[in-house]
Amino acid sequence: MKRNFIMTMLAAICLVACAETKTEIKVTGDLGDPKPTFLTNMFNRQSLAEGQVGDGVVTFTVDTVEPVIAIIGRSADGRQPLCAVIIDGKPIEVTIKDGNAEVTKGSESNMRLTEAMERVNMAGSPMEDLMNEYGEAHRKYNGQVPDSLMQGFNKRYEDIAADITATQKQIIQENKDNLVPIYFLRTGGDSFDVEFVEAFLKDYKYKDSKMLEPVVASISGEKNKLPGAPVVDFVGKDLNGKECHLTDYVGKGKYVLVDFWASWCGPCRAEMPNVKANYEKYKDKGFEVVGISFDNDKAAWEKGVKDLGITWPQISDLKGWECAASDLYNIKGIPATVFFGPDGKVIKANLRGEELGKTLAEYLDK
Repeated sequence: MKRNFIMTMLAAICLVACAETKTEIKVTGDLGDPKPTFLTNMFNRQSLAEGQVGDGVVTFTVDTVEPVIAIIGRSADGRQPLCAVIIDGKPIEVTIKDGNAEVTKGSESNMRLTEAMERVNMAGSPMEDLMNEYGEAHRKYNGQVPDSLMQGFNKRYEDIAADITATQKQIIQENKDNLVPIYFLRTGGDSFDVEFVEAFLKDYKYKDSKMLEPVVASISGEKNKLPGAPVVDFVGKDLNGKECHLTDYVGKGKYVLVDFWASWCGPCRAEMPNVKANYEKYKDKGFEVVGISFDNDKAAWEKGVKDLGITWPQISDLKGWECAASDLYNIKGIPATVFFGPDGKVIKANLRGEELGKTLAEYLDK
């Protein structure tokens, strides 16, 4: 009985100690108006603390149970972000100057993040000149920028984007023992290929962090789109409310284009005539299209199908961006497609425009 009492007390003390661990963040300099009194979790937008203003300083006090990456901002909805900080139990000081905020004092992880952001900003600095030049050309040619100029703009954009990604990858590799990589892995979208992320996570100190769960899920979804990957089933309902599976169509002996779209998606509607034209051309040659809608309103979905003249099968769980297929195939933007062979294995992903017709011709014009 005595031993159980001692163990219970030790556990209670531990819990209290964990709950009482706090991180203090002070924001100074040109606070502006509205003042930066909002501190939110960077990834789920939950409020972590409300800043207290006094003597030209905004102070946040945060209970720290486990490390978290947060955003200091001027609005509760996160639309006026100023600075990212790593809350890890050590005091942080942020200084605002000329509208820009940066960590001037904090843990090693925070200082490394500040340095990393400077390097990324430096890599991306040519983008401002590029945007200005494009704007001037757009005005000069009344929106009809010559193809020769556009090709140059596109090439420069791609080069700058590549430099930014290369810088971020180098930063990630240099910080295997701290939380800095989580910031870039979560904000980098699909900039990093699956092989790079998987290789890094194998030896990463914080590979089991909850903050990386979406990254791990994205890797799984990306793998499901790689050539040779077998179809991963998605269950939803058709326009008649009948439950159906993606595997009702994929892997049944036809070439199948799975088209992720939504009635509210402008680019999806713009691409639909191209999908329709290819469907009409190849439907009698063993080709099928299956639409997976990211709608959340059945009436809007039905109207979209009717207005666009879509005649191929449709599936949806009517959950919008929370659609289960989004995670299964790591769909971050629509329209998106995955092209499956008769055996139910992926041939290619993200076929649009002319590339769709070329690929279909390669496999079906025989």
